[in-house]
Amino acid sequence: MAKEGQRRILIAIDGSESAEYAFDWYIHNMKQPNDYVYGITVPEYSFAGITVGPMADPQALQDEFMSQHKVVEKLCADYTAKLRSAGVKGQVDEYSGNKPGETIVEQAEKLNADHVIMGTRGLTGMKKFFLGSVSNYVVQNCGVPVSVIPKKEQK
Repeated sequence: MAKEGQRRILIAIDGSESAEYAFDWYIHNMKQPNDYVYGITVPEYSFAGITVGPMADPQALQDEFMSQHKVVEKLCADYTAKLRSAGVKGQVDEYSGNKPGETIVEQAEKLNADHVIMGTRGLTGMKKFFLGSVSNYVVQNCGVPVSVIPKKEQK
């Protein structure tokens, strides 16, 4: 947990290249010696291809959940190690919620974050219209500054 006087930075992490770029951007451009970073991931578990409902195989559902959960645990451990490697205090944890944007905003408030940093998936056009934008939701609803870091195009 952050101590009094530490700047609290929340970084949204989802395993994408854009989230990794935003994390690295923080390390190289914004990091200060007294920062405490809360890395958060809000996984959206998927059970595509597995029967759900009354005919569901409980063991298949549990196995699929555990398989996906192990990926999330590794993501948290890998990013916590990246923080340590960069000399930054903090940790990365999984948070549950119905929608990632809402959960990020709730956690920013609950953790008393001073700043939120996140990548953008770069949705455009109809995909953005139908799927919405987590970063747009956070920018519009968060009570602290939000930096949305676009992934640089490869040349």
